[in-house]
Amino acid sequence: MVYFLGILISLAAGFLVIRLLAPQRLDPILRILLALALGLGMDGTAAFYTHILFNQFNRWIPVGLMVLGILLLSFFLDKNVREQASKSTKKAKNKPLKNTTFWGEIKLTQAHAWGLLTLGVLAVPLAIGAHYFPLGGWDAWSCWGLKAKFIFLGHENWKDALAPGLWRSNTQYPLLWPLINVWFWDLGGQFNQAVPMFNSIIIALLTAGILLFGLWELTGMLFASIAAAVIVTALPLGVLFATSQYSDGLLGLYLLSAFMSFLLAEKYDLPKLKILGMIFLGLLSFTKSEGLVAAGIAALGLFWHERSDKKELKGLILAFFIALLPTIIFTLFFAPKNEAFINGLTSMDKPATWDRLLFILAYTGLEFIRPQWNFFWLIVIGGILLAGKKLWRSTLGVIGLTLILYMGVVTAYYAVNTFFAIGWWLNTTLSRILFALVPTITLWVGSGLRSKDA
Repeated sequence: MVYFLGILISLAAGFLVIRLLAPQRLDPILRILLALALGLGMDGTAAFYTHILFNQFNRWIPVGLMVLGILLLSFFLDKNVREQASKSTKKAKNKPLKNTTFWGEIKLTQAHAWGLLTLGVLAVPLAIGAHYFPLGGWDAWSCWGLKAKFIFLGHENWKDALAPGLWRSNTQYPLLWPLINVWFWDLGGQFNQAVPMFNSIIIALLTAGILLFGLWELTGMLFASIAAAVIVTALPLGVLFATSQYSDGLLGLYLLSAFMSFLLAEKYDLPKLKILGMIFLGLLSFTKSEGLVAAGIAALGLFWHERSDKKELKGLILAFFIALLPTIIFTLFFAPKNEAFINGLTSMDKPATWDRLLFILAYTGLEFIRPQWNFFWLIVIGGILLAGKKLWRSTLGVIGLTLILYMGVVTAYYAVNTFFAIGWWLNTTLSRILFALVPTITLWVGSGLRSKDA
């Protein structure tokens, strides 16, 4: 019950932020899903500023920050709604007012029922997988879970989680996923292994739901959107990774949510919704090192795309750097040196070679045709060929360019960092990196197939 109270607090905080940014026209279910995704990120951020930055371990402070935020947001939203209602009344005294209530207009249809039923069905394999895999994958208990336990149980010794001897737990990685778990433990007042397990299911369902209802909102094709969510979530590899409690799932959620916000802002001419997208990118940067790379590439692309409106661009940059602040603080003041890095460009013992790069490219090509993907990449290639030039216009073009540049950076890092044997490294990490991109790739191709020619 305490866990679900935490979900409600997170949902309320995120909902109020989105209600302020997008008071109209956003699908109510999609608004709730985006709100919970945002609220979880706010949980982790609150835990960071109290448990980490201020070395504060009073369990009520991070929870209290979220409750205080809800109260302040409620005050500003109520004031905003009253002003909207007053203006609407002056314009049309005898007409019914829409979208001028605290909660906004909420209208559910049979199509919403189909979408929610789909999420309910998808929850079954996720719950079964999580039940038989409660501790997650090896990175979950040796990396993210270990850090969460240090932060929650270590008190003044929490920095031991960043000790050089624990380099195999990726001590230089940001901490959003562990801190989200810590926030829920704070609320409950005790360590509970069920929290990360439940959070992994929630994150997977949020990703599926945002993809489903977002694609439906963008394309108007309900059953195609349902099929996209099912294909992405029901992949055997997808169920495995979603319930492994890896930060790759969180990375995938926030990258998808950021671009979804921009596409919706573009469709409905809601510039403030782009601010939400930049907040999601800031949260993305705090998931792991790869998330910081993806956030940086996406942000630069979107800033360039929005460069014509100087005033709006300043707001987007400000929103991004406010959300990016925990990552900046952690990177500058807390993150230790990456002990698992050898610069192959300068190393005489383990130099980077062309053979290493060719092996990476060949392995990546073979990865796309492995049976575990169930022909997903063939479907993607077919969609790209059908959509053609439409995938490279406006925000869709930024998405495509971000995906290409991100994979280019990942490939370069595989080639340059010669610390690990490349065969083992690719075998244990490449599929997870691709898994995190699958929801955004599906959004990109699905939206492009439906986009109208300019």
